[in-house]
Amino acid sequence: MQVVSYHSDYKNQWNQFMTESINGTFLFHRDFMEYHNDRFTDASLMIYHKNELIACVPANKKEDRFYSHQGLTYGGFVFKSAIDQKSINAVITNVISHLDTHYKSAEFRWQPAFYDPNQELVMEVLSELGFHNQSKFNNLHIHLQEDIAISAKKTAGYRNGKFDNLKLEINHDFKPFWNQILIPQLQTRHDASPVHSEPEMELLASRFPKNIKQYLVCNADEILAGVTFFIKDKIVKSQYAAASPKGLKIGALDYLYIEAIKQFKNAGYHYLDLGHVNHPDGTINRGLQRFKEELGGINSTVYRLKNNDEI
Repeated sequence: MQVVSYHSDYKNQWNQFMTESINGTFLFHRDFMEYHNDRFTDASLMIYHKNELIACVPANKKEDRFYSHQGLTYGGFVFKSAIDQKSINAVITNVISHLDTHYKSAEFRWQPAFYDPNQELVMEVLSELGFHNQSKFNNLHIHLQEDIAISAKKTAGYRNGKFDNLKLEINHDFKPFWNQILIPQLQTRHDASPVHSEPEMELLASRFPKNIKQYLVCNADEILAGVTFFIKDKIVKSQYAAASPKGLKIGALDYLYIEAIKQFKNAGYHYLDLGHVNHPDGTINRGLQRFKEELGGINSTVYRLKNNDEI
């Protein structure tokens, strides 16, 4: 088994592998990973067995430390679709041996469990190799093909008339949502800014038009709420969500999510990933947790694994 550092010569092979892998998403496509390559030094790995690519690790490095991946929502090991437990063990062991000779420490940001059927096994092997849970996040998701327990509070607008004049729009026009809703609300409510700028999101959407969709709720010409969805095979991820003060009063985000859930369910998607509900210090944002649970969200813990200071 051979562990090879990624090089641009391997771009087509890397991208093809991600489309055929069991847990790769378009976030690992090089055209997505490299939109911010001025901020992150790539350290991705490709693992071969008898000249066949069987796994990849999207990653960056910072001095003598390895991360998978600081510029993405998650990282970890991406495996080919048909891979057995013995091969998974061998991949992980060889990768950690490779890291041992090149880095002082390593950290993996994991996907939610429903992205990857091999996750439990991978985490067991890493634990045996000295990795521990540095932090964990409470990530909520909706299983779209099962009964969804949406709270009556969320559907009240259909009964009391608040939703009567609302209209759902789906497009790639990110500028109004970013400038009128998302940036002001993140600044006011959380003293924060979106990770992606509006020009970056427009660039990424131009590269991945089928994977990035902007949903808006409008009343006449007024935007009241919006959600930016990332679509990853059979999984839909709620990436950014916000509503104006007026939109919050009438439950415009409730309306948007409920209508989107209906669409995604009917289109055959399996999961709606609502994201985690943790503050930066790791404590739980109870209000956000309640909002997502009332939409039918259930918890799936996401881990960040780190080894000791020395591999």
